[in-house]
Amino acid sequence: MREFGLVIFGCSVFMLFFVNLVYPNVEVKGYPRTSSCSGMCYAEYVKLNGTVAEIIEKERAVASLDEFSEIKGLWAGCAACHGQEGQGMSVFPKLAGQSADYISNRLNSYRNRETVGGMSSTMWAQAGMLSDSDIKTLSKFIEVEL
Repeated sequence: MREFGLVIFGCSVFMLFFVNLVYPNVEVKGYPRTSSCSGMCYAEYVKLNGTVAEIIEKERAVASLDEFSEIKGLWAGCAACHGQEGQGMSVFPKLAGQSADYISNRLNSYRNRETVGGMSSTMWAQAGMLSDSDIKTLSKFIEVEL
C-alpha cells in the first residue's frame, strides 16, 4: 500500500509541475497563449497594428502595388539555375542586364522546342509551362529588377 501512495504522490507532483510551469508556456503554431495579451495589452496592440482584418487588408494593398507579385514563385524556379540575382551559374547563362525582348524571344523559342544552346532541353520543360502573360511579366521583371 505504501508503494501505491508513493506513486500517487509522484504523479501529483508531476501534474502540479506540468500544470503550473509547463502548460502556461505551451505554444500552438508558434504563437503564445492567447491569454498572454488581453485587456489593455490587446487594446494597445490594436491601437498600434489594427485589428486582424485591417492587417490583412493592409497586406493585400501592399501586394497589389507590386506588379511582379504574381510571378515571384516562377522567378524562384528560374533563380534555382540562373542565380537569385540572375548572375548565371555554371552552364546556365546570366539573365541580369538582358532586355525584356531578348528574354521573351528566348522563352518563346524554348516553348516552341527550338534548340538555342546546350541546355535547351532543360528549358523546354520550364518554358512549356508558361503562359504568354507569364513570359511578358517575367521578361519585364528581369529587365527592370535585375
